[in-house]
Amino acid sequence: MTTEETITELNGLISTCRDGVLGYTTAAADVRNTELETVFKEWASQRRKFARDLQAEVKRLGGNPEDSGSAGGTLLRGWMDVKSALTSGDGAAIIATCETGEEVAVAAFDWVANLDISGPTRSLVEKQRKSIKEAYAHLLRLKASHAAGTKFQTNDN
Repeated sequence: MTTEETITELNGLISTCRDGVLGYTTAAADVRNTELETVFKEWASQRRKFARDLQAEVKRLGGNPEDSGSAGGTLLRGWMDVKSALTSGDGAAIIATCETGEEVAVAAFDWVANLDISGPTRSLVEKQRKSIKEAYAHLLRLKASHAAGTKFQTNDN
């Protein structure tokens, strides 16, 4: 894989991470559950750091890093339905919508991890991929817990 191709793929991951920042920030602002709000804020912060680290790697490779999320019809890459799910502040609906966004992020990181990249670039992508998969697994556990009858307590706002 050429350096230019690697930079292109990393820029795609930067867009994915920035979309995650937007999605989780929106989820945290609209959910009416303190525990979920805290988790979503942490994941937004994590994705912000991931984007910065990927931008630094693109610069190290001699490229120009992406500084925004994705464009056009895929602007939010899986987060498009967040606003409609968030209108009620319902934790289960928000988790389900965030799950869709995480599926997109996992697929993007899996794609790049399976490309012919090496060295520090591979290490960075693999480390971030692992964290994103952990967040996705956490969402699935929250979803399963709710399906088993656990109710997400709502804050009175």
